[in-house]
Amino acid sequence: MSIEYVDVATARGAPGVRIVVSGLVPSPWSEAAKGLFRIANVPALVVRRMFDGTEITAWTGADNVPVVLHNAEPARTHWAAITALAARLGGAGVVLPEDPEARVQTIGLVDEIAGEDGIGWNARIAMIDASITSEGKRGFPVQVAHRLAQRYGYGPDAAARARIAITRQLQRMHDRLRDQHARGHDYLGGARPSALDVYLATFLTPLSAITPDECPALDTRLRQAFGTAHEAFGELVSPALWAHRTRMFQRHLAWPIQL
Repeated sequence: MSIEYVDVATARGAPGVRIVVSGLVPSPWSEAAKGLFRIANVPALVVRRMFDGTEITAWTGADNVPVVLHNAEPARTHWAAITALAARLGGAGVVLPEDPEARVQTIGLVDEIAGEDGIGWNARIAMIDASITSEGKRGFPVQVAHRLAQRYGYGPDAAARARIAITRQLQRMHDRLRDQHARGHDYLGGARPSALDVYLATFLTPLSAITPDECPALDTRLRQAFGTAHEAFGELVSPALWAHRTRMFQRHLAWPIQL
């Protein structure tokens, strides 16, 4: 197992890869970061960020998750920088394709999943919208929702725009998977899993009905909040994409999801 959960003091004093992740929810950005180093077979120490992250922020300089540190290099917080590090440490062709054109295409598709206005972004908009339109009866507590709304550009028409965007993005992933299956491959990039498979699998989690068996440590209220993304967009995910997610978690990622 390349992933080991430790406390802040242990991680701070250790060399190698250290990852700060959400200890409260299966944030897809956090889960993807762990998944990248799993498929790269690179050992990583993982620190859970809980409600009070003061000590972690003082260490990493970042007030968000995930944060990835490697030896004395600057902290990485953006999905692209984290992916590039995992690709470098994992060796040629493991996390990202060696071929330049295939690499560019893969990174572009990952941006459709993890980037601004991507699948994860739009799932979060659905959660915020459910909270604000129900005055906190659904989704996040209303104070949390308003704070997230300011950070992520939520507005009156945000939910409608998010549905249009995520419909297109999910169709693109379905088409990609269909084309690979036609070539006899199980994965989005070919015969072996890559960063693209990790990102799609982990970013489909907010769109799934996250049961206690799937993520035992998820708090009931937060499970309800994540459930609003499933209510909004779960029907848009094709059976083939759900099957791909199951295959990735069962073969390559931790199952059940460990916060």
